[in-house]
Amino acid sequence: MDKKDLDKILKLHKLWLKNDEKGKRANLAGANLEEANLEEADLEEANLAGANLAGANLVWANLAGANLEEANLEEAILAGANLARANLEGADLTRANLAGADLTRANLAGANLAGAKLARAKLAGAKLAGANLAGANLEETNLSQVKGLLSPINFMKNNFKKNDEGYIVYKAFGNTPFDQSIFGNIEEDKIIEEVANSNRTDECGCGVNFGTLEYIEKNYSDSTVYECLLSFDDLPELIVPYNTDGKARCSRLKILKKIK
Repeated sequence: MDKKDLDKILKLHKLWLKNDEKGKRANLAGANLEEANLEEADLEEANLAGANLAGANLVWANLAGANLEEANLEEAILAGANLARANLEGADLTRANLAGADLTRANLAGANLAGAKLARAKLAGAKLAGANLAGANLEETNLSQVKGLLSPINFMKNNFKKNDEGYIVYKAFGNTPFDQSIFGNIEEDKIIEEVANSNRTDECGCGVNFGTLEYIEKNYSDSTVYECLLSFDDLPELIVPYNTDGKARCSRLKILKKIK
């Protein structure tokens, strides 16, 4: 979009926010704003649905209540931006910089946040159902009352049976040389241990990885499969990735029996 036209739209929008009859709400739906400089721009409640904002500079921009549904914000710089109550449903925020951004009560359902920087961001009350958080940086992020994040409690309850000692889970062996070097020979009643990567945005990480039987059969059909026990005592070190496809990890499992 031409800078002159964009400046005019922003000016009229500012008047609209002040209830000036000469103002007009910014309608930038579908607009091409790739790499646009919108630093500190006031776009509160503006319509940016489907807009291309890839690589745009939106540092400290005011986008509170804005409609950014399905907008392309890939690698956009939104550090310190106000996105409270914004509609970001289905938006592409891949590798976007949202450090320190205010996303309080924002709708991020189905948004792609893979590789996004969310350190110190405020996500209290945000909707994240179906959002892709793989590789996202959530350091010091406020997740209070966030809706839609996968609960490890529900993941275990809905996917695994349990006995008096813990949950019955499944692990494939022989698919990588890592198994042999870390766990040694595999046999019944053996306890296997490994420090678990505690970052839930990492879909894969170090630790004793396991999965549902369906996941194991789908991904490791040629491997040896064992039924294992994740004891209740070891649940504090259970890590279930936000975007798991059926796998999780922990620091310790007890091998029960070979099933394949």
